[in-house]
Amino acid sequence: MSSLADYIKRPVTIQGREVLLVPDLVGPVPISEQHQYVESCPATNTCPAIHVRESDIEEMRERYPDYPVFGMWHLLIKSGLVSFKRTLQIIPITQEDGYYIHCDLGRAEYSGIYEAGFFAADAGFSLDEALLVEADIEQLVLPEQEAKLAAELRFERQLVTRKGWSYLVISMVVVIAIAFGVNLILGKIYDRAHQQLASKSAMLSDLQSGLDKLRTTRLTEVPNDQETLERLAVLWKEYPNIETTGKQSIDSKSITLTYRSEEGFKPLSDLNWITSQYDPKGIVTIKMKTRGG
Repeated sequence: MSSLADYIKRPVTIQGREVLLVPDLVGPVPISEQHQYVESCPATNTCPAIHVRESDIEEMRERYPDYPVFGMWHLLIKSGLVSFKRTLQIIPITQEDGYYIHCDLGRAEYSGIYEAGFFAADAGFSLDEALLVEADIEQLVLPEQEAKLAAELRFERQLVTRKGWSYLVISMVVVIAIAFGVNLILGKIYDRAHQQLASKSAMLSDLQSGLDKLRTTRLTEVPNDQETLERLAVLWKEYPNIETTGKQSIDSKSITLTYRSEEGFKPLSDLNWITSQYDPKGIVTIKMKTRGG
């Protein structure tokens, strides 16, 4: 099995993609070198932020323009090949040189390089106690985000900010439009309700005026048309096809009615409140007193 260091800075196929791996730094970057590095992965609960040297990204892009670049430790941590329970883990370049990562209390702490078996970060580290990190290509899993230059990251953040402002402006426009529409609808509803209220107020005023007028002009005696209606009922029963002539009222002293008789005139001599007249054309005219004998 080849050392993972053999894949550094040369094309390698991982999950069907041609990619490039470069050394990266887990944990804090030395103050004197901070301007040389760019963050490739933010800190998590199991690992501090990971950084890549910008010159390594630029070098790989010049040599292989179409290949995405990923950090080595970022890739291995994403693939689950780094044990946070082991204090010292190494990826050898030669028998005495290579890359290492230090973990403590179930969390990655920092990474670096060792030379001639010496660890500058801690002289107490020993290769005899180190765990060798090994993996087949099939075990490697690519991170979601490739390594990018600081200028590219700033541009992406600006795009996100602009997009956020755009969404905010659009949301404000939508809210204003909805508020305007609601205000317009409520205005129309208010105007309609106001018109209805004015109409009902006018109607109430008219009814009140009519009621006041009735109170001053009410009848002293309630009309009784029972006798007239009973006489009309007798005639309609006797002559079902009887009709009134012209515009008449039961308040008048008499009502004139007519009916057509195909069988000739049949007088009602027993009713003293009517008089009748027969027309040879078959029309019988009856004059009925509305009340009295």
